[in-house]
Amino acid sequence: MLKPSRKILRKEIKKDPLLDYLQKIENGFEENRKTIINVLIIFIAIIITGSLYVNNQSDIELESSSAFGAALVAYSNSDYDNAKFQFESISSNYEGTENEIFSNYYLGKIAYELGKFDEAKFLLNDFLDNTKKATFVCGAIKRLVDISFNENDFLKSLDIIAIANNFDINNASRLELKLLKINTLIKMNDLQGAKTEVEKILNSKNLPSHINQKINEFEGLLSAF
Repeated sequence: MLKPSRKILRKEIKKDPLLDYLQKIENGFEENRKTIINVLIIFIAIIITGSLYVNNQSDIELESSSAFGAALVAYSNSDYDNAKFQFESISSNYEGTENEIFSNYYLGKIAYELGKFDEAKFLLNDFLDNTKKATFVCGAIKRLVDISFNENDFLKSLDIIAIANNFDINNASRLELKLLKINTLIKMNDLQGAKTEVEKILNSKNLPSHINQKINEFEGLLSAF
């Protein structure tokens, strides 16, 4: 019989260096999106103003997109209380829309950042179960893997990483998840499996510089065994 997962307190969690590195890259991309988000809100507002003759469902989608854009601005400014309230409102008021699903991702992300890991797991898994698009999938997987690392449930980590196979994610995100798989195999002491995955990536062409840097680090580490 499987033992229930141990509850993790924020003060206990030790962020994996690779995950921390990948999340810093992701956060850098999000910083660059702030200006785009503000422009997007204005654009959406113009669309809503001109949507007098669209059907009711289209109106709901447009309204939810406008609300989602405003919530993203609050999140990007680290106004988590405000962002959480707005994302929760979208989940309640626009059930069944794409933005409701995306709001669950951000609610899970906020819970993760606040150290509420059981809540984060529920929301991020709900997001992965319901989204049809690859948007935010890599971010959800990385945070769930980080939680599983701290629970020492490395088989679960591999299962989470494998979820990406259900989505058409871009090549850069897929490579980051392959790094995460190598890191997991090393934690499991499956060094031969890790070496095999490293060789697969080294055979790829035009690797992004941050991927190439990390794969060289793994290669150096594994060469000692």
